[in-house]
Amino acid sequence: MDSLSATPAPRVMARFPVEPPPHAAALRRAAEAARDVPGDFIEEPWRFYPMSAEKAQALAWLNARRIEEEAGPEAAAAAYEQWRSVPGWVIVTCPRTDDPAQQAHYRERCLTAVQRFSLSLWSEAIRTSWIADLEGEEARFADLADFDPAREELVGLLLYGHAERSGG
Repeated sequence: MDSLSATPAPRVMARFPVEPPPHAAALRRAAEAARDVPGDFIEEPWRFYPMSAEKAQALAWLNARRIEEEAGPEAAAAAYEQWRSVPGWVIVTCPRTDDPAQQAHYRERCLTAVQRFSLSLWSEAIRTSWIADLEGEEARFADLADFDPAREELVGLLLYGHAERSGG
């Protein structure tokens, strides 16, 4: 799957919508908001990998397997149902580098972009949630998003949308 990076390709964000309306236009606007990260640097180190419905199901299954290892089958089943009800997912990464200061800079800019992306969706009454406690999960998520964990660091998962059961 293509990433939504803005490294130096022109307006890659136009490819963002894998989600049918009503979210497609809001996702494009959110991607543009993410590009507007303040700073002196032109670089945009973040990569947004939107998940198709099929890949979102696989993502829910991966999470359930992880939960099962930690908390047992009942907790895994509940986690699977909860994640399965999420309308949209984006896996977020940033490039890896051997320079710790540069890596910290990349993460900071990436997290700022995620914040702007989320706030843009929120301004359109689309709920978001951020999951960042995924240390050691790069390999599992890399297969889904088709990124190279040796070259990109998994920063987190962004959930968006309105789950039907939550009423909004």
